Amino acid sequence: MPLDSGQLERDILQVFRCACQQDRPDIAEFMLAALEKLDDEWGSSVASDRPLIDGYRDLIGTCGYRKS
Repeated sequence: MPLDSGQLERDILQVFRCACQQDRPDIAEFMLAALEKLDDEWGSSVASDRPLIDGYRDLIGTCGYRKS
């Protein structure tokens, strides 16, 4: 992965989190798709500290136990 892509991924993750906090699922979904696209450059890496994995963890933490 190019070095500048790492910073880009971290920036997109920050915007993803901001969109979630501001209840903008449309923007959050767009940012998650961008992270997925950039994550393709990791290849078959299984590193758990990738920004995409952090984004998925955020989703699990915020959406997993909502009560109706």
